[in-house]
Amino acid sequence: MIILISIGSYTTYKVYQEHQKKLLLVSEKRITEAAYKCFLEEQCLDSKITLNKLYEYNYLEEEANPLTKEVYSGLSYVENNDGKYVFYPLY
Repeated sequence: MIILISIGSYTTYKVYQEHQKKLLLVSEKRITEAAYKCFLEEQCLDSKITLNKLYEYNYLEEEANPLTKEVYSGLSYVENNDGKYVFYPLY
């Protein structure tokens, strides 16, 4: 019985961790895709694109960390590193 509970607990923990990773990934993907779209439409030509700029141009609505529910600062930014967009959150 103890072995079954151990395996069940471990499996549940791993599934929960994977779910959290996917929530963060989806949130970051939504932000980076908005920045990429802004770049393609030639509104955001800087290498660093802040969330404030994305909000201003209506590419994105206010975003929050899906795990903590804490709203990202408008100074958080997406940086273009050789064609790859990376999100750097600030709180």
